Amino acid sequence: MKKQIDNDEVLPARKSVASLAAEKHALEAATHRLAARRQRDMLPGKIVTPRLVLRPPMRGDVPDLVKLADNKRIYEVLARLPNPYTRADGIAFVEIFAQRPDERPYAITLNGQFIGVVGFTFSPGEPPELGYWLGEPYWGQGIMSEAVKALLQAAFATGHFPAIKARALASNAGSLNVLEKAGFRRLREDIETIGTGAGKPTVYLLLEQPKWM
Repeated sequence: MKKQIDNDEVLPARKSVASLAAEKHALEAATHRLAARRQRDMLPGKIVTPRLVLRPPMRGDVPDLVKLADNKRIYEVLARLPNPYTRADGIAFVEIFAQRPDERPYAITLNGQFIGVVGFTFSPGEPPELGYWLGEPYWGQGIMSEAVKALLQAAFATGHFPAIKARALASNAGSLNVLEKAGFRRLREDIETIGTGAGKPTVYLLLEQPKWM
């Protein structure tokens, strides 16, 4: 007499809704990481301007990075800079954060010395977001405008960055001046909901690739 085979022995178990949702989320996250990595890798490794060299952050930058970033005046206008800023934070920035597929930071150097950071953050379905900070001893010299314009030109030259977004606290006139000099237009002003700027009026801006490029 043939043994009756229970359905449970031959049919694969159905996946739960939660399991399917988790798999979908993991696939979407992996797809985003790949897309971000491709965009990131289209950018040049080094960008040279009349005064500056923009290059990947390295371990040797950590002493100057810590000295300049440990500044409440900088912390108060950035969304995600630790304060106080320690050597551990500097090492983590160089060895972990700067290596992420959804981040492309450049060390800003003047005469070979680290003086700040400029770069992009990549998010799913959004234009990359420009971010930057400059050590206080170098403010008021047009350095950040020079660095920002150089990075934007390099990004647009790849043909893969149709638009770039940015934001700055409404009270941060210096940063807004840098962005508007670079060609960004204001989209709206709203209350920030995340990071150090949470609860503060923030201006959101966009720069589209010039038609002649």
